[in-house]
Amino acid sequence: MTLICLLAIDIIFYLIAFQTVSSQAALRMILLDAALALFLSFFTSRLSYKAETIISFIIILFFGIYAFVELDFRTFIETYYSLQALADGGFRVQTFVIYFIRSAAWTYYLCLLPALIYLLLRKGNRERTPLSFRWLIASFLCAGGLLCSFLYAEKPLAEAVRNQDNFDTIIAHTGINTFLFEDIFSLFQVREDNLMDVNIEETVKEPEKEETEDPADIIDETEEETVSYERKFDDSRWISDYENETNDNIRIIDSYLMNRPIEDRNEMTGIFEGYNFIYFLVESLDYVGIDEQLTPTIWKMMQDGYFFSHHYTPVFSCGTGDSEFASMTSLMPYGSSCTVYSATLNELHCSLAGLFKNAGYTTYGFHNWNDEFYNRTELSQSYGIDTYMDIDDLNFTLVKGWQSDALLAEKALPYFVNDDHFFTFFVTSTMHWPYDVDSYYGNAYLSEINAVHPDYPIEIKRYLSKTMEFDRMLKTLMDGLEEAGKLENTVFCFWPDHHPFNLSSSNIRKYTTVIDRYQDYGFYMSPLIIYCDSVKGEEITNVCSTFDHLPTVANLFDLNYDPRLYVGSDIFNDNCRVIMTNGDWISNLGIYVNSSGKFVPFTEEYSQEEVDSVSAEVKNMIKVSRAMVSTDYFSKRPYLSDPLPKE
Repeated sequence: MTLICLLAIDIIFYLIAFQTVSSQAALRMILLDAALALFLSFFTSRLSYKAETIISFIIILFFGIYAFVELDFRTFIETYYSLQALADGGFRVQTFVIYFIRSAAWTYYLCLLPALIYLLLRKGNRERTPLSFRWLIASFLCAGGLLCSFLYAEKPLAEAVRNQDNFDTIIAHTGINTFLFEDIFSLFQVREDNLMDVNIEETVKEPEKEETEDPADIIDETEEETVSYERKFDDSRWISDYENETNDNIRIIDSYLMNRPIEDRNEMTGIFEGYNFIYFLVESLDYVGIDEQLTPTIWKMMQDGYFFSHHYTPVFSCGTGDSEFASMTSLMPYGSSCTVYSATLNELHCSLAGLFKNAGYTTYGFHNWNDEFYNRTELSQSYGIDTYMDIDDLNFTLVKGWQSDALLAEKALPYFVNDDHFFTFFVTSTMHWPYDVDSYYGNAYLSEINAVHPDYPIEIKRYLSKTMEFDRMLKTLMDGLEEAGKLENTVFCFWPDHHPFNLSSSNIRKYTTVIDRYQDYGFYMSPLIIYCDSVKGEEITNVCSTFDHLPTVANLFDLNYDPRLYVGSDIFNDNCRVIMTNGDWISNLGIYVNSSGKFVPFTEEYSQEEVDSVSAEVKNMIKVSRAMVSTDYFSKRPYLSDPLPKE
């Protein structure tokens, strides 16, 4: 009976999550659930009938609740969670538990049904079949062997289980019950980043493309001499530390990074050198909220600035915190835990804020909430932000729901507007979910929205209303900077931490008019806009993501940085790759699907050798980048935040 109930949970979950169950997946679930059922029987067979019933019911109910929560979590943020991530910061979001449960689809509650059926059937049947202890041991070992053989039969699945962070692959191949078993097991494992299989001797490179004119050979006709875009660094100190290093992982990181190709400068290098910079992590900003009439400031910036129309925002277990970390450091967060909690005390001065600080800028951070969800006060110090202020420091008068972005700009502006060179980082909150309940800014502009889009559903209208408040924030800053004579030499850059949680994907696609959301991974496409009032921009169609912000901005401002240290690339060099949390990657030519090992081209096809080459480099960079976080690598090589160029 236990096996039937566990299998029922797996099948219900699978049908809801994937709509169908393949014969291979079904066979795996039967065998793996059989192993789990035998494991449970092994420990309950010697108990009284009542005790066995209660314990088995609780365990089956726990599996059902876990499946329910995973489905609801997936609905919210388009990814699965782990118990480690829950242990890291789950207590911080306890205020949303009731809303989380209330908003769940009715079909998700079917995952709880097998536990109820088990209890009813056990009450009506008190007969027990005696089980031989030897039979139990033999069956358990047999099932365990089958479990391991099926679990590690495919290389992508084996890697996913070993790394404990490619949740989509594990669940799609084994079902939710086995994923829970692996998830519990991972709680008792100490994470050790194994870098021994990282390719160092021959760094894997991007497939060769058609030959184009080398920027290094371009002739500047006004100077009548060759313009060199090549970057070179003096690695003598780095090499010396590598040679004297005793920690194997640190040595591998050293060697890998030093052997990466150095990305060259380009014609965009330094176009904003000496300008001020305001960087916005905008809560839940999405194309569905950009409207020419209702958000005119965002619309103007998108039309007149650099608009990156193929920008993607990968979503991690700790959505906002890990997206912030990825953008500020261009390092890969862990998929199974909240990286921002473990990295809070790391030395992260190779971050974007740190590079500006090294260039003589005063650095600020502002947020219109407190440290309830993430410890930004400490994290900002790790990034190299000199002054960080939240709603408590800025004396906000709180309203129902999330707070005003425009008021945040108004209160923050006096702190930096008179500085000669400033870097200011805003983390906004007005556009935070929910959108299906009343809130101050969710209702603030409904009359104006009704005049333009009377037929929109209320959740889209409330989302638009919140977006209009962010639009007012941009206008407030522009007006204040213009009054201070700083607008022309100040650069704005804004992007979202993730898509709007709990806003239905069908409505997001239906009411988005700016781009096509129906393409592969179109749901993850998000605005990235760089705007300066004195510089005319253009649409940039190169594929890019959150990780590419740092090297792109650093190049535009001609900051002193070493491109080898980062996951991302300068978007204007047109060699970025979007790395999704499930191991898929996207290039300008197409999408690589990690679970199947196939490349799906947009227009041109890679050869299998080229696909394998890029995939190997992606995996290497992920491993090394995460090891840089877990080892606090930059604290051991502090000079890398201000590298020494080679003349």
